[in-house]
Amino acid sequence: MRENARWSYTELIIIAVVLGVVTVSAVPRFTEAGPESRVGELIDGAQKMRIQLDLYRAQHCGSLPDVGSFAAFESAMTTKVGRSGPYVSKIPANPFNNLNTVRFDGEPAGTDISGWRLDTETGLFQADDSVPHAGL
Repeated sequence: MRENARWSYTELIIIAVVLGVVTVSAVPRFTEAGPESRVGELIDGAQKMRIQLDLYRAQHCGSLPDVGSFAAFESAMTTKVGRSGPYVSKIPANPFNNLNTVRFDGEPAGTDISGWRLDTETGLFQADDSVPHAGL
C-alpha cells in the first residue's frame, strides 16, 4: 500500500466526466413533472381552493366572494378584510394549462377557457382544462 495515496489528474478528470454524464442523464427525470405529478398538483390546487372557499362562505354568512370579475374574486380571496382572510396568497395555476384564472358559470368545466371554473349556484370549484380533470 502507498502511504500517501493520492488521485492523479487523469483519475480526477475521469471521475468528473462520469459524474457529469450521470447528472445530465438523471436530472431531467427528477425535474420534469410527469402526468402523474401534474394530476397531483391539480388535485392539490383544487382542494386548497375548495377548502378556502368553504371557509370564506362560513365567515361570510354562506355567500361566495365577489364573482363580478376575476379581479374582484382574486382580491376577495387574497386580501385580509377585518378579521377575515386572506384565504390564499394567490390563486393556484392549473398545471395542465398554466392558467390561474377562474371563470364563473357559463359552459360546463372542461372547455380550457381558464384554469378553473366556479359554479356560483352550487359552489363547485373545478379544473377547466379538460372534461376528465373537471371531475377530480
